[in-house]
Amino acid sequence: MNPILQEIKRVIKDNNLYNYLMDYAWLTGYLGNLDSRVWFIGENPSLRGVISVHNRHSDRTENLQWNSHDGDRLFREALTEAGFKSGEPNKDEGWNCYITNAIKEPEIVKDRNVKKGDANYWKKQALYWLPILQLQIEHGKPIVLVAIGKTAFKILEYMKSNGLMAPQLDLIPHYSYIMFRPDSKTGLGPRHPRRIKEFKDSIYEIKKLYSA
Repeated sequence: MNPILQEIKRVIKDNNLYNYLMDYAWLTGYLGNLDSRVWFIGENPSLRGVISVHNRHSDRTENLQWNSHDGDRLFREALTEAGFKSGEPNKDEGWNCYITNAIKEPEIVKDRNVKKGDANYWKKQALYWLPILQLQIEHGKPIVLVAIGKTAFKILEYMKSNGLMAPQLDLIPHYSYIMFRPDSKTGLGPRHPRRIKEFKDSIYEIKKLYSA
């Protein structure tokens, strides 16, 4: 068995967490090329999104991850245009990056946002899952972990302060914020062309900074 997946199963069992792999075996929490220099790190999977994409597809592979809604499509399109992926954006091919989540357990976003009002909640989760991300790093060759959104960045910083031996951190906006929520600073709505361009530019900037 894949050592990372085996360790995920151990963390679930030891901490009496929801064993989502029983229902969604494809939800490994990672995708792409482990040996890539640039890793993109999300917060955690959306359980509502997981259920939706699971019910829509009979061919349930790891490629269903980061591949279910317009935010995911923007992310994959931006990765492909910047050269972090080749081939068709929605296909599991040509990966020149690695994508994973800091916290592997899926939750309903609305419920999770309420729970995160108590910082101890996400901090406890971060400590559960820290060993998995450490194992992934030890099996790979990242030179940077690029947080997808500010919450993921905060979790990664907390993990590092609690012993995660990780390379440099960087940050890009969350693609779901671009596609589904208005921007409070500019007043621009979801899917605005300027916001989409700025998101794609942030991926290009990561490419320029960290890719050999």
